[in-house]
This record gives sequence, C-alpha cells and structure tokens, in this order.
Amino acid sequence: MSTQPRDDLKSIGTRLKLEPSSKREVLSELHAHFEDQVEDLEESGLSREEACRVATESFGSLRSVVDELNEVHSSSNWGQTAIAALPHLLFCLLFALHQWSNFVWVAATLVCTIGVTIYGWQHNKPTWFFTWLGYTLMPLFVVGFFLLERAVGSGSIFSPWWVWLLMVVYFPIILWLFIRILVQILRRDWLLGSLMALPVPALAGWFMMADWREALLGSDRQSIYALEPWIAMSFLSLAGIVVLFTRLRQRPLKAGALLVSGLATLIFVACSRGGNIDLLDLMILASMVVFLILGPALLEHKVVEQESESSDYLLQHNLRR
Repeated sequence: MSTQPRDDLKSIGTRLKLEPSSKREVLSELHAHFEDQVEDLEESGLSREEACRVATESFGSLRSVVDELNEVHSSSNWGQTAIAALPHLLFCLLFALHQWSNFVWVAATLVCTIGVTIYGWQHNKPTWFFTWLGYTLMPLFVVGFFLLERAVGSGSIFSPWWVWLLMVVYFPIILWLFIRILVQILRRDWLLGSLMALPVPALAGWFMMADWREALLGSDRQSIYALEPWIAMSFLSLAGIVVLFTRLRQRPLKAGALLVSGLATLIFVACSRGGNIDLLDLMILASMVVFLILGPALLEHKVVEQESESSDYLLQHNLRR
C-alpha cells in the first residue's frame, strides 16, 4: 500500500472511537475495499500510482468518513442499554428500599458489580462495561476518603502510625491503578471516561450533605434517612441519562446528555435541603462535575500520539489477518 492511503487509514484508526475488535474489523474492511478498488482501476488501464490516487479520493472527506463510522457503531441495542443502566438502578434501589445500611444487600450489590465488570473486561470492554467499572472503583475511593478523614479529620498529625502507613501505601497504588485505567479509556474514547465517572459527583454530593461515618457506625442515621428519596432519584436520573447516552449516535448529543446528568445531580443535592446547601460546597461540586465530565476531553490529546502509534502497528500487523 502506498504512503498516502496508509496515512489516511492510520488517521481514521486514530479517530475511530470503537472497541478494539470493532476498530480492527472496520480498518480491515476499509483496507480490503481500497485494495479491491485499486485492482479494478489497474485493470481499467491506470498505473498503480494513479489507481491509488483515485481510490484515495473516493474515500471522500476523512472527517465525514470517521463521523459516519462512529455513528454507525456507537449506538447500542436495548439489551445492552438495559445492562448499562442497571448499576445505577441497583444503587437507586438500595436507597429507595432503605437497604443502604444492610450489609448483606450492599455486599451482594458490590459482588454483582465486580462480577459484571470482570466479565465485561474479558469481553472487549463494550460500552455498558464502563458504567459498571465506575461503581467497581467507587469503594476504593470511599476507603481512601475514610483513611484521609481518619488521619487529618481531627486536625492533628498525631494519628495512629498505622493510619499514615496505610495512606503511604494505599494512595500511590490507587493513583497508579486509576492512571492506567484512564489512559486505556482515553485511547479509545474520552466520552467513556466521562460515562465511567458519572457516579462520582452524585456520591461526593451526598457525602457533603450528611455525616456518613456516624451513619455507617450506626450512631446517627437520621440525616441519611431524610435524604434517601433524593439520593434514590439522583441515581434513577443517572440511569435515564445512560439510556439516552447509549441510544444516541451523534457524539455532541452524547456529551450533552452527560452534562445534563451533572446538572441533575446539582439540582437534587441543592433541593434536598430546601436550597439551603452551603454555596461553597455547591461550587466545589459544580467544579467536580465539569472536571469529571469534560476533563477527559482535555486529557485525550495527551495520548493521541501513542494511539497513533498503536494504529500504525494495527495496520502493519493486523490488516492482513
């Protein structure tokens, strides 16, 4: 294959926002279609170089080709959509049925979440996998939050030595794991990173609104009971947003749906106390929403070069399979 067509396919591979198996299949089909067209043009009397030029022009606008391919492959069927929304519904039910403090129910929900995440990881990480991944990672951040609160919450550095030792070991491991996962997601599609992060603003917002440590220890659960309907509705709204996200094809509309989810979380948190939430907390939560939903888009360009190299490797080693 000449340099220009290879560069075009390489650029398409970089811009395609598909799971690896689908991307390999699409690039293989484009490669085969291009070679067939070149052969037909050569049989009509054109030279190899001229045939390649004409076949390349027939690809049309590179951006339009990529956009069309992304739209064709981005929508999920209703079964996949239901699976994507299910983790949000499970956590909605934990609060709607007053089972958030029931160890058996919470443990069963977490085990189910981790199990489905592992299954999705082993099956090419489909779109629905990322909603489950977000909830699978949440306990790691909750543990980190309680460790940090235990170490510095009292305003003193004289906490038990083992707490500081755990923090020194725990936080670097979690940070390394998070960066590894985030880089892999950004190489595929920043929208999936935002989809994974959907539960974070909701959980952070409700942590701000109540003293969860006292509630989980059983000494003061009234503050959580008063918030249960609002928490349940916030997770239900996330499930609805995920349904909309997975059914839409246009990427700008998908990004808009994710922003709506952040706005919905802010509204539920603000209304849960009759609009009396501290303004600083609300600004912190709003900043978190913007960062988690749009931040992956800003970080994506940092891994574009690596993805470009991966696409080149894909063209060299996989297209002829």
